[in-house]
Amino acid sequence: MSHGVQLDNGERIEASTVVWTVGVKASALTQQIDGERDAFGRLHVDRNLKVLGQDAIYATGDTSYAAVDDLGNHALMTCQHAIALGRSSGNNAAADLLGVEPIPYSQPKYVTCLDLGAWGAVFTEGWERKVVLTGKEGKELKMQINTQWIYPPEAKREIALAAADPLIPVVA
Repeated sequence: MSHGVQLDNGERIEASTVVWTVGVKASALTQQIDGERDAFGRLHVDRNLKVLGQDAIYATGDTSYAAVDDLGNHALMTCQHAIALGRSSGNNAAADLLGVEPIPYSQPKYVTCLDLGAWGAVFTEGWERKVVLTGKEGKELKMQINTQWIYPPEAKREIALAAADPLIPVVA
């Protein structure tokens, strides 16, 4: 056991317990795009994920401040939102190039699953985070999420293209 933490600058802080918390922010590359941003630096986008005020720029994942529903909820900087945002923005950028109708981004279902080590995991549903599973059952679902739901598709063209469909729900 290390009984502490070593910082990037080489300083060591002795401790019996270390709690690591981090924040998130959009990539600094977004600063090259003229547009309104939220507190995390994410670009405001319309329902098709086009940057507001831009004719041909789409933002996705951790760079987009995107509404997920009509209730005022916005995508968080999480894999469950990044997957669906990526599918939608890719589809809509291609639709824009081809002159066909885009598919508006929508992802009203929200879940969390926190792995708590040997004890298990806690799985919640909804923006109010209603606890649905805990312990062993939560851990089993967390393992399924990590090994199947968010895992990249097989490296075969037809499988990868099918997995890119923006109408596939990330959370069933």
